[in-house]
Amino acid sequence: MPSEIASAETRSQCELRIARVEQQRRHLWIPGRRQRLVCEYYDIGYASREIEALDLAEKSFRTAISLMNGRRPWRLKRSLKTFSIVAACHNLLGLQYLDAHRLVDAAAAFDEAIRLRRELRRLFPKDRENEVYLGGTLCNRGHASAETNAAAATEFYNQSLDVLRQPNRTCECSYWDEQRQSWWCDQLEALGAAIGLPWVHLAPHFIDNAMDGLRSLEARSKSV
Repeated sequence: MPSEIASAETRSQCELRIARVEQQRRHLWIPGRRQRLVCEYYDIGYASREIEALDLAEKSFRTAISLMNGRRPWRLKRSLKTFSIVAACHNLLGLQYLDAHRLVDAAAAFDEAIRLRRELRRLFPKDRENEVYLGGTLCNRGHASAETNAAAATEFYNQSLDVLRQPNRTCECSYWDEQRQSWWCDQLEALGAAIGLPWVHLAPHFIDNAMDGLRSLEARSKSV
C-alpha cells in the first residue's frame, strides 16, 4: 500500500509539490519514471485531503490514475504496488464524492477501484493486503448505494464480509473473533503494529463498517 503522510502540509506546500512533479512528466520514457510519479501524485493527493484542500486532492488522484490509463497489471510485484496505488486513488476519490453526497460519482469511482482490486486478486491470489482493501472498497460501495438501493447495498456489504472474514484457522497462533466471525493472527497483528502495516488493523475495522451498514439497512426497513 502507498506510503502514509508523516505530517500535515500547507496548501502552498502541496501546490509547490504539484508544480515540481509536473516538470517530471516531460520525461515519462525514463524507466520507472511513470510508476514513481503515480506514487508522488498519490502522496500529494493524500496530503491535500488531510488538510481539506479537496480540489488539489482530486486533481492529484486523477493525474495519478491518468498516468496508467490503457495499462493493465501483470504478475510482477512492482505492478502490484503501482496498481494498488491507482486503486487507492479511485477509492479515495469515491470517499471524497461520498462526503459531498455525489453518489453517482462515488459509485463510479468505487467500481473502478473494485475492478482493479479484483484483477490484482486474480493475479496475486495470496496477497492478503489487496484482499483487505478490496473488502474495504466493497463496503464503501455499499455506503454509496445505501440511500437509493438497499438490495444492492446489502449485496456489497455481504461481498465485503466474504472477502474480509477468514473462516478457517490461518496459523497456530490465530484466534477466533466471535463478534466478527473471523480468525485473526496474533503474530501478524504484532508485526503490523511494529513495522506499520495499516491494512492489518483496518481489516476488523472494515468488517465492523460492513456489519454496521447491514444493521442500518435492517433498522431502516423495519421503520418503514
